[in-house]
Amino acid sequence: MMDYNQDLQGKLLLVGATHAGLAINHNIPSLGLLSSTYGDETPVEWLVIQFGSLNDFAEVKSKISNGQIYELANLVLSEYYYLNSAEILFFIGRFKMGYYGTFYGTIDPMKITNALMQYVRERRQDMDRYEREQYRVQREREIQERGNNRISYVEYLELKKRASMGDKEALRQLTPP
Repeated sequence: MMDYNQDLQGKLLLVGATHAGLAINHNIPSLGLLSSTYGDETPVEWLVIQFGSLNDFAEVKSKISNGQIYELANLVLSEYYYLNSAEILFFIGRFKMGYYGTFYGTIDPMKITNALMQYVRERRQDMDRYEREQYRVQREREIQERGNNRISYVEYLELKKRASMGDKEALRQLTPP
């Protein structure tokens, strides 16, 4: 609770954290891990504090009741157990910055849950982009490691033809390492 407090919300935005960068960091405990390690009460209380900071931040006439915050925390824990603590902080920081709209007159827990669904969609898109980039980098690395061992399709067909005619060097070149 002390390591992932609400002060981290702004810091994550300041350092340019990304959805994928936070999601793939396995050193940050997920809500599910916190729940299985400390029981459901601990992550619920932590979520109550985080949503309370959003409640305090919003300049509205009517705030979320304590009962609504606890219900929201329990719902988030059960539905989004795979999100880690930093992702929740990042979500709330982005919410405070207006990425997910504003509250009009009252804080609506449904607005928060809808914003969380939007956050999860953004997270998936960013993770897909990250995975594509990682794949591209891996492919480039493999190509560089192979060096000049590449040949064109026409050269491959010629090599195959020579191998079928008994050329031992062509057979050797076609044999996988």
